[in-house]
Amino acid sequence: MTIKEQLLRELETAPQPVIEEVFDFLLLAKIKHHRCSSYDQSENTQSLGAFAEELVADIPEEVLNELPTDSAEQHDHYIYGTPKR
Repeated sequence: MTIKEQLLRELETAPQPVIEEVFDFLLLAKIKHHRCSSYDQSENTQSLGAFAEELVADIPEEVLNELPTDSAEQHDHYIYGTPKR
């Protein structure tokens, strides 16, 4: 069994808060990996938009559709749990 298969198997039985934390960690790990590989290249001409698209390319559409659209306006609510304004 590959590590990817093992991870998927564990995710099937993990509670939602753990899944969310693993997801956040995975995104950060992908950013770190991308940055490390970018430093190895002699020319890094990728735009910020292309980088952002690359980061979300593997995220299923239904997950992206569930993300809040007011996170900039309501950042205190999402970060600290304060009531929405």
